[in-house]
Amino acid sequence: MFLDNLSTSVLKLCDTRRLSYEAASERCDLSSRYFGDIARGKTAPTILTLEKLCVGFALTPNDLLIPSEVWSEMAFREPMPVTHIRCFRYLSGVTGFPVCPQCGKTMEREYQPYCDRCGQCLDWDNFFKATIILPQK
Repeated sequence: MFLDNLSTSVLKLCDTRRLSYEAASERCDLSSRYFGDIARGKTAPTILTLEKLCVGFALTPNDLLIPSEVWSEMAFREPMPVTHIRCFRYLSGVTGFPVCPQCGKTMEREYQPYCDRCGQCLDWDNFFKATIILPQK
């Protein structure tokens, strides 16, 4: 059961974070072959390897080992970059508001840590490069 839970967690982490085995193994300081064996449930990792997995994915051992039906909720913990600004006509000009990358809804404020509609954790580091969505005529 331990190997199944860990394998499922590792596979879902790679999927939700869009990581290849190679990229994930680098984050965890493991060889890609050994990481692949863990992901497929072919080998039982040592405690030190489990620690490397936890550090690499920034999770606790419980997050990796205890099966959870709320995996989609865990995905919301990973910050998503805000990459779009939706513009609207306002009085004599145009004003813009950020767009949530998860739900696509227009947010009322910039630089809030979470979307006030869906709860997605937000990353504002590259907001200055956001794509502007102009109002339709």
